[in-house]
Amino acid sequence: MNAQKGFTLIELMIVVAIIGILAAIAIPAYQNYTQKSSDTSCLAETKAYANTAYIAITDPNGGGTIAAPNPSACSEISTPAKIDDKVVGKIKNGANKTVSCDMTKGVVCTLSAT
Repeated sequence: MNAQKGFTLIELMIVVAIIGILAAIAIPAYQNYTQKSSDTSCLAETKAYANTAYIAITDPNGGGTIAAPNPSACSEISTPAKIDDKVVGKIKNGANKTVSCDMTKGVVCTLSAT
């Protein structure tokens, strides 16, 4: 008697169905993860730049020169002229999300949708 080796069609179809279900769960979760990562990266960049600007503006020795920002996770970061100005960073991969840092109470940053 010949013993045949291999998988049946139904076994292969079950494996393909399981892989499809796992992919349907994993892809949206991965997209959410990358979006949160992009948001957090821009928040960190904007906060760091706002801290630098805050120190330059409030320096009693007149340190006043603020270097231009060099964003990588943000598409742009605004440069404040005085302590009342907000530092705003626009998230590169965000759906119209921005990071806003208020320098009147220290440097307090918030993430918001525009």
